[in-house]
Amino acid sequence: MGLVENRRLAVIDTVFPWKLSGFRYWENQEIFRQRPDTLFFATNPHTDEFPTHIYNFSDFIPLALSGRVTDVYNVFLNLAVSLIGRTQLSDGTIVPGSNPLLNIWPFIQVQNIKLHTTLYPGGGLAPTTPINLLQLDKYFSSIFTNIQEIRTLYPNSIYVPGMINKDFYAYTRKQDVRPIQLVFSAHQGIRKNFPLMANAFNQLDNSFHLHIIGNWEGYLHLLTNNNYTFHGVLQPEQIMPIYQSSHVFISCSTQDHDAFDGFPTTAAADAMSTGCVLVTTNPRQDRYVLASGLDYIEINENRTLNEILQWIKNNFHQAMQIGINGSNKIRSHYDAKLVVKTKLKTMGLI
Repeated sequence: MGLVENRRLAVIDTVFPWKLSGFRYWENQEIFRQRPDTLFFATNPHTDEFPTHIYNFSDFIPLALSGRVTDVYNVFLNLAVSLIGRTQLSDGTIVPGSNPLLNIWPFIQVQNIKLHTTLYPGGGLAPTTPINLLQLDKYFSSIFTNIQEIRTLYPNSIYVPGMINKDFYAYTRKQDVRPIQLVFSAHQGIRKNFPLMANAFNQLDNSFHLHIIGNWEGYLHLLTNNNYTFHGVLQPEQIMPIYQSSHVFISCSTQDHDAFDGFPTTAAADAMSTGCVLVTTNPRQDRYVLASGLDYIEINENRTLNEILQWIKNNFHQAMQIGINGSNKIRSHYDAKLVVKTKLKTMGLI
């Protein structure tokens, strides 16, 4: 794999380097591995370890000049519109989380720098955001996404799945033991639908044990079944062994005012990589990579979460095969090495 020598990439992020940012952390590590001359900038520098220096965004223009930056890449809509100075759309909508003070569009134009962005669910792309007014293809040379609405609006956009660090979230064979270990892992939000999960779990017997990861302190009163462990917010190094020793990952996501989760969520993909069976609502009805009934089990009006968990209990080995199928799909399609390579090749950087 050769580098294109007359090109240089700068990555602009918000809170970074931050392991809890999930895929963004692994993606940027992989960008550095494949394109080690990349300059990294953060609007809000964080303190987690990273293999190269992270510059403050305030230093972008002088370092982009001295470093002869030709390309800039970012993730999420709110940062993308901030960089081009389009935080307020023509109908008056202000993109959630955007910041007009981050506008570098005049500099980008003068220097003839190419812009590239990834638009995943969230990050300012709320259900009410009028995406038809964005006109991002006038500004960005590459638009990567896993959202059908973006693919439809921008036919030249490139489909890319989410990504995982499959070396970190290694596959482990699931043991046929009781209780069956369930995991619910997410940052607190209405769309995560904790009450649906709690209602189903309350109906289960002691053949199941639930691990709750995230800032869900205010929701634990909904649980009347005491066969659970509340872990709170954990670092990836702490989460990984829980996934590896668990059997099932539960994702009950729905839509709320702030966001409409992608499928699978980053946490779900991480857990699937270790072999956990994903049980999910799949709110976007996403069929790009994963097949319902083969790679995961879907919660719907014909099959409730409680019914699915009882089926897993009674058909354990068949259920674990679904976990293996899902792990194989995730590890082959969501591998950060492959996704980043696709992006860099599309940008013309390798």
